Amino acid sequence: MSHRFMLRSALSIGVAATALGALPQAAAAKIVAQAQLGKYCAGEAAGELGTKPTNLILLPVEKTHGKFHVYGQTDAADPTLFECTFDAKGNYLGIDIKGGHEQGSHASAGAPKAAINKCLQMVGVPATVAQVSPLRPGHYEIIIKEKRSPRQVACTVPEDGSEIEDWVEMN
Repeated sequence: MSHRFMLRSALSIGVAATALGALPQAAAAKIVAQAQLGKYCAGEAAGELGTKPTNLILLPVEKTHGKFHVYGQTDAADPTLFECTFDAKGNYLGIDIKGGHEQGSHASAGAPKAAINKCLQMVGVPATVAQVSPLRPGHYEIIIKEKRSPRQVACTVPEDGSEIEDWVEMN
């Protein structure tokens, strides 16, 4: 068999497979291992949001109704929420970008961004800063209100946002 004949045969098989749709589907079917779903989601979200994966906060992978979900948000003053979805086999189905939090300019006046960001990140859903009160030197109480519910929380945090010292659900 000549090299020319083998090359023609290989090209013919490739053209036939492409015509039947076999090659594009195989290339597009990206199955992600369950242990890598979060990492894959971070890469997709970073690309969509124009940031680095290290600037994202992800929750653990959840499985509901036969699908895997990865929820996350940007680590920014006005975080953007997102959700990646995978089917039961690990096929990436897409990302849903949901918008972000809003800080009330009058409420957050005088409070360091790091402190506000720490509290907003803990809420995990779109929320606004309702009130900021200085406590002892270097510490603040930040009242946060969810956008889509009456839920409010009081968050006590140092000005550097290093940790949440207290978290109280308000009625």
